Amino acid sequence: MEDHDFGPAGPYEIGSASWPGLAKLAEEAGELIQILAKVVGASGRSQYYDGTDLRARLIEECGDVMAALTFFTSVNGLTEAVAERASSKLALFARWHAEG
Repeated sequence: MEDHDFGPAGPYEIGSASWPGLAKLAEEAGELIQILAKVVGASGRSQYYDGTDLRARLIEECGDVMAALTFFTSVNGLTEAVAERASSKLALFARWHAEG
């Protein structure tokens, strides 16, 4: 593990007392949005114009967002409420997909 000395955590950073992990979640969500936009811009192809493997990047960024979201909900006591909301939303998405 790397040792960093950045001083005390600021608000919303991992390690802070105020919504810890919020900044990391926002950062990771932004990175995922960038990759999603590239997938759309490449008409769904898995290779971007600059040679980037969009499928591999999509996997990485989805994983990063899941980790950041899991951390954020856990340390802020939101896990159960968020899981309940996610379950109902997932059922809605499944219904939409089935209806095509």
